[in-house]
Amino acid sequence: MQLNKKQSWFIGLDGGGTKTKAALCDSAGRIVGLAEGEGSNPLSRPWEQVRETLQVLMEQVCRRAGVGADEVAGVFLGLAGADRPQVKAWIEDAFLPVWGERLHIDNDAVAALYSGTWGSPGIVLIAGTGSIAYAVAKDGRRHRVGGWGYLLGDEGSGYDLGRQTVVAVLRAWDGRGEQTLLSELLLRHYGIEQPDQFIARFYSSPNPRKELAEASVLAEQAAASGDPLAIRLIQQAADSLGELVETCRTRAGQDLPVVLAGGLLAADTLLRRQLLRSSRYPVVIPEAPPVAGCLAAALLRVNLPVDKQVKARLAAWETDGVEEDTHDGELA
Repeated sequence: MQLNKKQSWFIGLDGGGTKTKAALCDSAGRIVGLAEGEGSNPLSRPWEQVRETLQVLMEQVCRRAGVGADEVAGVFLGLAGADRPQVKAWIEDAFLPVWGERLHIDNDAVAALYSGTWGSPGIVLIAGTGSIAYAVAKDGRRHRVGGWGYLLGDEGSGYDLGRQTVVAVLRAWDGRGEQTLLSELLLRHYGIEQPDQFIARFYSSPNPRKELAEASVLAEQAAASGDPLAIRLIQQAADSLGELVETCRTRAGQDLPVVLAGGLLAADTLLRRQLLRSSRYPVVIPEAPPVAGCLAAALLRVNLPVDKQVKARLAAWETDGVEEDTHDGELA
């Protein structure tokens, strides 16, 4: 695609199961608009809700930056499940009439990968609400391991660790499992008096997957306090994530760097430390969030360089005085 003189702006959207981040930058990587909304995984939310979320976020970042749609040279949507034919067809039907050849669609794993490799080959290990290992090899071939969703997989994810945490508390309440500090932490966190109230709390929740994922933070707290059961849960999660990476490396057949992404690995968590201790491969901890990887992908799609200066600008997106626009109510 050839740029015209008027088109010098780029939109990136990083859409996962629980939230979506959008950003707008110029051709030099300077970010001038940010927005955040609900999750945009079409496999876990109704498509019409996802479509509205994406549309509103694109409008928000343009409005915030004072940029018209006709001034945008590229839009990169990195969405969970977007590499599946049916999902890609939904996205194209909704947005191709507006954006045409400026629209680029890919899996959100690619966005997370590019936040660490800036377009170079590699493997990304994502442990957020869900989990997946995703490789883009040197020959362009792709390999994915895991990412089967909370009903069929997501081992080592926030959901999986959070669910195991709640299950451990319920087993202790029943007398089937050992007593654990997790019981006290979970009751306080959810504001309930005893574990049998978890039934009403989770089964009536509009998003039980997200609520259970939040419990993974309590496993970290309990493990840091020396709780033996919580320590085992963290180790189990690290082993599961390590298995995803090792399997993906075997399938790719190449010595590729591994980028760590997702809420459980972006910070210096006990889970990340355990994973790093057992790793036998080069690890990259990104300085930029996945939405910056989306912007890098948008620039690369029109053959603009992502050089050292552009990388620095994209990586500094949170410290350049750009305020986030988080009007979640507009997305309901």
